[in-house]
Amino acid sequence: MKTQVISAIALAFAASHAAAAEYRPLDLAAAFGPEVASEKSSIAVRWEHLGSARFGDMSMDTPSAPVENGVDEERIKSAIANKEGRFWIAVNLNSGQEYLVEMPSETAKSLRLLASKAGADRGFAGTAADPQEPDSYGQAKGWSNGVDTRTRRTNNTTYPFRAMGQIGGGVDWGCSGTLVGRRHVLTAAHCLYNDDTDQWTLGGRFRPGREGSCDNATCEPYGEHEGTWYFTPAEYRAANNQWNYDYGLIVLEGTPGNQTGWLGYVATSQGNLSDLCDKVPFGPGYLGGQCYNRGYPACSFAEAPAECRNNPAAFQGWAYQDTNPCEIGSFGSAGEDGWAARFTTNCDISRGHSGSAVYSDAWDGDGKVVLGVVSTHSCTTCSAGEVYVNGIRRVTPEVLDMIAYFKAEMP
Repeated sequence: MKTQVISAIALAFAASHAAAAEYRPLDLAAAFGPEVASEKSSIAVRWEHLGSARFGDMSMDTPSAPVENGVDEERIKSAIANKEGRFWIAVNLNSGQEYLVEMPSETAKSLRLLASKAGADRGFAGTAADPQEPDSYGQAKGWSNGVDTRTRRTNNTTYPFRAMGQIGGGVDWGCSGTLVGRRHVLTAAHCLYNDDTDQWTLGGRFRPGREGSCDNATCEPYGEHEGTWYFTPAEYRAANNQWNYDYGLIVLEGTPGNQTGWLGYVATSQGNLSDLCDKVPFGPGYLGGQCYNRGYPACSFAEAPAECRNNPAAFQGWAYQDTNPCEIGSFGSAGEDGWAARFTTNCDISRGHSGSAVYSDAWDGDGKVVLGVVSTHSCTTCSAGEVYVNGIRRVTPEVLDMIAYFKAEMP
């Protein structure tokens, strides 16, 4: 019954738009199973071709093409002006073509609920065996941001950490990301699109569970994987408050998640999030304190962990994680769905952690889920009084809408 409602909304939305566009059908029963969606139920999603995209190397800060080439922000602003719905920019990395994808909000909500009912938002441990050796910490700690309590982690081939990885990666560039499907990597929009050069970034192969700077199976136990599509909210390039939209999705050529597994993802209330993440003293221990971050710092920067900064040849390409949990300072910045789009945290991060997950391993028991994506930091060398200095793009319903559609469209 709900799928019939989706179809009716989508067709009405399509009829109201006069611009020439392709309407791509999505078979809901094929995407989510006949137990969830009735047979012959589908939606038609509007894809408008914008033109040839502009690309630059992820490791470079200068444009590789004149800025007048490619799709500019004004065209995107014009395309979504005075319209209601979800708007995403899609770029095909093989053809170099860029698209505007539109979906009515009610269709997106219904699709998200179908995906959740089908279990598409749950994690999967993968087929890889967990090694027997326990995690060990690097010998040195970084002390770059006032007090840096990150340590190098060596259990990156255990679940869920093998589903986390590095995107690109050099001593002065790179990002992090998390598998949320068999070939779907959640990261930050600014890792995919460089607003300074107005270019999509290339050179960012995804390396799940990476352990070191070598380029063989010792350091890349699950290989390196090229992206085929990037997706970001259209508002990341069209809105004044772009950091409210700092999330994106990579669809990979291969399917490493079958082996590594992937994390689930959840949008939950501010109260639930604080209860899960914030430590609450209780007797000899505490409740809460069950949110964490693990990312791949770029070793050349002053705020990188000291061990990594002092010997990048040895420690570039290793994951670092704060020994303390990620507690929440405040929520703010309303998104398109009315939820607070961002929160601040005290987890120590630095450049290279961008796009990594704030995650929990205790959702509804022992579920491994993404709660937010590392976006910004307010200082690189922070004083002792500056506690909640790092900005996180929270997982909200609009983030779930994007993941639900593109996982179904490109399984």
